[in-house]
Amino acid sequence: MSVRLPLTVTLAAALLCAHIPAAARLLGFARDAVTQRYLYTEVHDTQQAPDGAMLQGQTLYYDAQGKEVARRSLDFRANRTVPVYRLDVPGQGYSEGITSLTPALAVFKSDQGRVERKSITPEGELIAADAGFNNLMLSQFRQIQAGETVRFTLVVAGRTDSFRFRARKVGDETVNGEAALRVKVEPDSVLRMLVDPIELVYDTRGTRLLRYTGVSNLLDPATRQVYRKVVITYGGPVPPEAQFPSAGTPTSR
Repeated sequence: MSVRLPLTVTLAAALLCAHIPAAARLLGFARDAVTQRYLYTEVHDTQQAPDGAMLQGQTLYYDAQGKEVARRSLDFRANRTVPVYRLDVPGQGYSEGITSLTPALAVFKSDQGRVERKSITPEGELIAADAGFNNLMLSQFRQIQAGETVRFTLVVAGRTDSFRFRARKVGDETVNGEAALRVKVEPDSVLRMLVDPIELVYDTRGTRLLRYTGVSNLLDPATRQVYRKVVITYGGPVPPEAQFPSAGTPTSR
């Protein structure tokens, strides 16, 4: 049984027309944080509301050879930080997700035929799950930018449980000539002695995730363990190693 704590981050990527939902595409490029070996490409296609909020989305994951290895569906229409979602990794016999939000969160995971289901009622005012984690960070960006520590509950379907986390600003940097802010996210409990923190880098306007460093939500097919530390960059030029279907025009910013 693999040990999973998938904290993955997805970004709604473009300003929209004023009155109707619009489609947007964003690409993410994942490398091993230590070796810099190219691992996979994320292709995020979303439907967004007039205010820029994500309504629904699909993420396709392609390995370094361009083969689709996983896909995820997302529905934010009921809750912007806790989506109904499903992640499937067919080659690993793995899936996880949240099937409903009321009266409690119905979470599940299936790992090589072993299925676990659980109802979760998370505590706290700020609650996130899966890609809704990034939406929560964006909603709290000004507080983090001002130096506040933001505490929240993260629902992790891959563990059929929820955990307390905290986020705080740890520095500034420049990314591709653009001012950016670094945010450290870690468990708000003794669990941080066992779980490595993740680092998020946002533009200083608090509108776009530029880089994610931390555990992946995908399994290394060679080990059936999660990639322990990946660096995923969002936007910018497409790396020459990235292989994926090129239908449509990707949105890089």
